[in-house]
Amino acid sequence: MGMFSYIAKNKEGQEIRSSVEASTRLEALEALRKKGLTVVDLFGIEHEKAGAAPKAKKVKPEKKSKRKAFQSAKVKMGDLAIFCRQLAISVNAGVPLRDALDTIGQDLEQPRLQMAVMDMVGQLNDGKSFSQAVSSHPKIFNVMFCGLAKVAEEAGKLPQTLKQLADYLERTDKLQRRIKAMSAYPSFIAGFFVVVCLIMTLFILPQFTDIFGGFGAKLPFFTTMVFGINAFFVDNIITIFAIVIVLVTVVTLYVRTPAGSYRKDKLKLATPYVGDLALKYVLARFCRSLAIMVNSGVAISTALEICAEATGNKVLERTVLDVRDRILTGHGISDSLAQSGVFPGLVVRMVSVGEDSGQLPEVLEKVADLYEDQVEVSIMTTMALFEPVIICVFGGFVLVIVLAIYLPIFSVSSSVS
Repeated sequence: MGMFSYIAKNKEGQEIRSSVEASTRLEALEALRKKGLTVVDLFGIEHEKAGAAPKAKKVKPEKKSKRKAFQSAKVKMGDLAIFCRQLAISVNAGVPLRDALDTIGQDLEQPRLQMAVMDMVGQLNDGKSFSQAVSSHPKIFNVMFCGLAKVAEEAGKLPQTLKQLADYLERTDKLQRRIKAMSAYPSFIAGFFVVVCLIMTLFILPQFTDIFGGFGAKLPFFTTMVFGINAFFVDNIITIFAIVIVLVTVVTLYVRTPAGSYRKDKLKLATPYVGDLALKYVLARFCRSLAIMVNSGVAISTALEICAEATGNKVLERTVLDVRDRILTGHGISDSLAQSGVFPGLVVRMVSVGEDSGQLPEVLEKVADLYEDQVEVSIMTTMALFEPVIICVFGGFVLVIVLAIYLPIFSVSSSVS
């Protein structure tokens, strides 16, 4: 039998440093797990001095030097979902958090996420908590992730919270991938249409303009108009592209400002059909994230503050913060949502039911499922209609070109006859 020192947290989130007697490391992990402890670190006393902390593993200098590079990187949601799922399974199986992160980090295929995880291992070795290590990478782990990690540590529910986060990320990633898959073919058709239009405008029509100009005959009005528009575009193509680039740059820079971002999101929600679809998607994210926060034991006011940013829409973010302020003054959740004027009646009624029954997280999950299904069906229908619309527009453009080319031919034939 050997002695193993450990650092763990109990169900109340209190840190415990003690030792346990076991034959092997696995037996020690199993014994601590049966006590309801979440093991942060475990090491044999025979390799360390009794009561001493484990020696910190040094992070390689090249990884530390690259910290600024990967802090600004964006990691795909699917990669984060896989990371959370693996970490939840490992910690729930009794593997110490540091060891689990070290093992998972070495196997990750996403290089930036791998660098971040290995950096987190180094921070845990330096005595920092998991939530502090996660918070040091805000460009990879968002506010919701960091907030849940801190609450989970304090409540001793890290495995359960990681599982909920993995479920949330997987659902969101699945919905986004479906949207991309449904829009891939119509997007290809639209891109092909633009390329064909440019080829005809820049190379084909100018050739016919020179040919018809050599006839010396008066061209039909329709042909003259089409050729004139095309000639203007060809002669000023550099100026047109320069203006487009400047406008796109100005709009992009303006949208990055707080006022511009708010107006962009407001315009998006006010757009017919698209606005309704965008609102449902944002509400699904809000309800899903709020359900996870409340189910993890986060106070409503704190959960709303975190979920406001998780919506990804400045209009709804400001609305949610206003709802939070009303709740802090003593109003109910459903009443505050109703007074906002942004949340649909369905959300208000369902939240009211959840408040009264004490099952708010479950109700919010159902609302999120409903809106995600509606978004998926709406996008599927839109993409199905978008394809024939693009084909009709493309056909109309080709018809205009063909008429402009053949009308002079018909006129010349009539004159010859």
